[in-house]
Amino acid sequence: MQRSPLDTLTRLVTRPERLVCGIMSGTSVDAIDIAIARIRGSGPTTSIELLHFSETLYSEEFQNRIFASSEVSSSNVNDICVLHTALAHVYASAVQEGCQAIGLDPSDLDLIGMHGQTVRHLPDLMEIGGYRVRSSLQIGSASTLATLLQLPVVFDFRAGDIALGGQGAPLVPYVEYLLMRSERAHRALLNIGGIANVTVLPRACAPEQVVAFDTGPGNMLSDALMRRFYGREYDENGQVATSGTVNSDLLMWLMQNPYFREKPPKSCGRELFGEDFLHDYLDLANELSVRATEDIIATAAETTVRSISAQLTPYVKDWDSFELYVSGGGARNRYFTSGLRHAFAHARVNTTAELGIDPDAKEALAFAVLANEWLLGNPSNLPSATGAKRRALLGALALPA
Repeated sequence: MQRSPLDTLTRLVTRPERLVCGIMSGTSVDAIDIAIARIRGSGPTTSIELLHFSETLYSEEFQNRIFASSEVSSSNVNDICVLHTALAHVYASAVQEGCQAIGLDPSDLDLIGMHGQTVRHLPDLMEIGGYRVRSSLQIGSASTLATLLQLPVVFDFRAGDIALGGQGAPLVPYVEYLLMRSERAHRALLNIGGIANVTVLPRACAPEQVVAFDTGPGNMLSDALMRRFYGREYDENGQVATSGTVNSDLLMWLMQNPYFREKPPKSCGRELFGEDFLHDYLDLANELSVRATEDIIATAAETTVRSISAQLTPYVKDWDSFELYVSGGGARNRYFTSGLRHAFAHARVNTTAELGIDPDAKEALAFAVLANEWLLGNPSNLPSATGAKRRALLGALALPA
């Protein structure tokens, strides 16, 4: 006999600990990240044990269709519709493989937290039919995933914040506040994915004191240029960027982007730094006779470093106790990490591994924690970061059919 939704939720809420799987696929569109964690408590009492992390690479077909669906000039409503359901199958396979790797069956899990694949993020107000709205679209059918795995799935985390006038991003700062704030040090948590985002946690801060925002392109420009010029998905260890020379005129043009001068709360995505932006950049490189591909990539990489340092530095109040922890794929790019250590020479710069959080797993782990927060009824946005009118319970629930 199938349990009622109330029975399912009651059973999960009353457990002293839960096995939760977080699923994240970001704007780099390189892989699906799976983090399986044992979570005890909730809110300020949350404690986690990461049991497994894995990355499942997108096939070339899925990657190309997602990229195409993320650009106005190439998006196709049929592709978006098909991808919405098909992605759930890819996610389910990734979860099954992750469970198998540590001797679990998916039925051993209690809950899934699924971010979905962002195909468009429009954080600025737009008018339609007399209404001014913000919007963000993540695809991946939660009902299909719940049915394939026979597990409850928490999803659609951004919508609640947007409903309250927020941008729906960034969402990970709440989890960073729970797990990584310090009573003795001022900390900044920097994630370099396709888009880079930073969370500033003042010493012994309250939730309303957290500052967080997207700084702009992380790996996005470098990855796109590597695919175009070298047929590779990314600049491994930053080797190509390190071999090049930054062009000052190109860099000046990049750094004049208005987004870098906006004040938080703010967030961005491919709508600002996608294909159209890349084409403009390459057109200018051609006009300036910058031909060496390594110089073009070095200049793009330098933009990531400069835009981060320029926007983060004003929030550093005490260099003697300031710590910067880096996560995401960009944490493995030596051009980025070297540039950040130079820019923040007086600070302690390391990866989140020093805090006991796998730098590759952090984002997927965050959505496991956010799913747990939904289950326990805890608001999990930070209005200081998103611009929402108030704290909100984030997420919706899909149960197996």
